[in-house]
Amino acid sequence: MLKLLWANLKMTTRDKQALFWSLAFPMMFIIIFGLFDFTKMGDAKYVIFNESNTPISSSFQDGLKKITFLKEQTAPATLDEAKKQLKNGDVDLIVYIPADFKLPDMPITADTPKPSPVELYYSESNTTINQVALSVVDKFVDQMNMQVSQAPAIFSYQAQGVQAKNIKYIDILMPGILAMSIMTSAVIGISTGISRYREQKLLKRLSATPLKVRNFLMAEVLSYLIMNIVQITLIVLLARIAFGVKVYGSYPLIYLISIFGSVIFLNLGFAVAGYAKNTKTAEALSQVVTMPMMFFSGVFFSTEALPKIISKTVEYLPLTPMIEALRKVSVNGEGIQTFLPQLAFMAGWVILSFLLAWKTFKFKD
Repeated sequence: MLKLLWANLKMTTRDKQALFWSLAFPMMFIIIFGLFDFTKMGDAKYVIFNESNTPISSSFQDGLKKITFLKEQTAPATLDEAKKQLKNGDVDLIVYIPADFKLPDMPITADTPKPSPVELYYSESNTTINQVALSVVDKFVDQMNMQVSQAPAIFSYQAQGVQAKNIKYIDILMPGILAMSIMTSAVIGISTGISRYREQKLLKRLSATPLKVRNFLMAEVLSYLIMNIVQITLIVLLARIAFGVKVYGSYPLIYLISIFGSVIFLNLGFAVAGYAKNTKTAEALSQVVTMPMMFFSGVFFSTEALPKIISKTVEYLPLTPMIEALRKVSVNGEGIQTFLPQLAFMAGWVILSFLLAWKTFKFKD
């Protein structure tokens, strides 16, 4: 049995396609997404036209300069030229203060004529910057109204800093990449490998030898599980060393969930191999099985961002509870008692996938 396991390990390591899907493919994602700093957002460039030149308009203009997110640019000669710059993407925001933007000379009452509003022009294409910039200007105008009203402040607040985890996008992404890599290497590796053995008549020749079928399949499964352990270790180490990803929970739980999920996808790989007639068909069917889960099960983004009916549907895919459990351990630092429902769901998939593989896979042609 050990000799058979060692032979399977050597065949797996010599399989360039298997090595790509199990090691190179997930590490490529970790490196690509790790290089992006999602905490940084570009500054909003704005120009301002102050037609009022009153103390209150100057105060408004000076207040905008103190906001680090807003970067004032040299205003062109006319408002129309500024609008052209806005359309071309040279600026993100235009602030126009009209000439009558000033305090009235009489006491302020409900019947006092209001000055013309400050006009804001923005590009609809950059929604992220728009929301922040418009929110800043809105709060600034509200603050000015409160100062003008001269009403005594009756509300106050106390701010107290709380030390929180510095969670980056790569911290959330790493468990998803880990689960995805186990899925792709198991399904694609097993299905194409077994199909290749069948095309080479290796399975037929093995059936004529004293070698028991279960020993061969067990050695095949164990070799992939060992490769998965190596795979998990390399991905976690790369994320930790290169991008500072921290696992807040238990490493043994990370390995436990990963190996549990690997059993599911190895079974699915055998099911695909049993249905496919050749290697090309196995490759195509493997993509059909793995691709929807890769994009819908929450590898790169939360499933809550999907339409409700799809979000509810993907909860029943085997990769979804695996990713949820891994993130509970890695990001939240939680124990096994918090993801027992996910483990129960995965256990159901172990049984279902085994029955599916048992039904479709045949050792002989």
